Amino acid sequence: MGVVYLARDPRLKRSIALKTHALPQGLGEEQQREYRARFLREAHAAARLSHAGIVTIYDADEDPDDGTPFIAMEYVRGRSLREEFDRVGRLDPEPAAAMACAVAEALQAAHDEGIVHRDVKPANLLIRDTDGAIKVADFGVARVTTSELTQSGTSLGTPAYMSPEQIEGRAIDGRSDLFSLAVILYEALSGERPFDGDSIPAVIYSVTRETPIPISKRAPGVPRGLDEFFDRALAKSPDKRFPDGKSFKQALESACRRDTGPTVGEETLVAPAARADLPPPPPRKQEWPTASYLPGTIMADSDEISWWRRGKAVFIAAAIVLVVGLWALVGETGAAHFELEAKSSIEKGKLTILVDGDKVYSRRLSSKNNNKPKGLLKKLIDPKPETFEATIKVSPGMHEITASILPEGASDPHQDSVMVAVESGETRKLKLTAGRPLGSTVSLKVH
Repeated sequence: MGVVYLARDPRLKRSIALKTHALPQGLGEEQQREYRARFLREAHAAARLSHAGIVTIYDADEDPDDGTPFIAMEYVRGRSLREEFDRVGRLDPEPAAAMACAVAEALQAAHDEGIVHRDVKPANLLIRDTDGAIKVADFGVARVTTSELTQSGTSLGTPAYMSPEQIEGRAIDGRSDLFSLAVILYEALSGERPFDGDSIPAVIYSVTRETPIPISKRAPGVPRGLDEFFDRALAKSPDKRFPDGKSFKQALESACRRDTGPTVGEETLVAPAARADLPPPPPRKQEWPTASYLPGTIMADSDEISWWRRGKAVFIAAAIVLVVGLWALVGETGAAHFELEAKSSIEKGKLTILVDGDKVYSRRLSSKNNNKPKGLLKKLIDPKPETFEATIKVSPGMHEITASILPEGASDPHQDSVMVAVESGETRKLKLTAGRPLGSTVSLKVH
């Protein structure tokens, strides 16, 4: 949309960033006036913001010679978060969370003034060299929520970081910026965006329809509370997200504190001294006659107790059977499935299917092509592939499916992956081709 120059303020003798905005091509005179009016109004509104985490705007006007709009703003000597991602790949949880909390506070200051940034992305977050402070830059496409100049249905921003409502051209508020911030945090922790694709339509579909892979799957070792945090921060509906920057920051800090404790199946041992502040449990009420006992043996003092215990045992056993049966039924109907259709020309090797990095299926490969044909033409006309099918049960949501094939005698496997969203009760078909004479050795596609 324009060019940013490093400029010099001749009066105050300071360096500034001077951003010029080119008018979009093909605008009529009325549209050009509307664009300039919107640009200047929103720039002047952003200039009201005074926060340590926001790049200060000094002035906004038009070039008197050619009418080009420009913004004069604070020059931040440093690098963008995009450059930092490209340099280090991903951030440790502590600095990543600190970055997101600082940006949430800055966005809250803008939202309190009725200003939505609309283009929160790593390139617009600047890291100052002197102290590492992060600043939100480029409110050039910001929109004052009360503005009448932005036509409904107009989407501004970068698709991979835009909220679903922004992509769809619906009304937006500060919750849209916080969605973008959550996308950035997810990328900072895992090195990958939660919504991605090979084209803009694919990215748009991912943002509006797909559920991201849990952060714990892509970044093992992150605080355990972050899965739940991202479930809310990246919700498709704004009403299900955090209402403002303050609650976003508080929830993130709380999620990061949930970093210790036993995994599933482990016990938590609490020393008595640690529970000294809790009142002692109330005495148990004795409702049945006391039974004398020896280790491993129960000897009832009356037939009534024996009957009650036998009846209780039968009742508990029946209840357990009922619960397990219901659990199995609900689990089966609520599950989703992938049906794998495979064709392999690998003479000998091993296939492994992984879902979100976990091995769920494996098989020895052995094609019928044992005559070891020589030459490409022979391979093309007489491959005699091995075919087979498999069904894989998964939970509903977005999954990364990886096919890994290790031919016999090879040291490195051949792999291909796809990202697939599947709903409760849905079955998606996957097509696997291995040992192709042309192209990559392994091809995995959604069929």
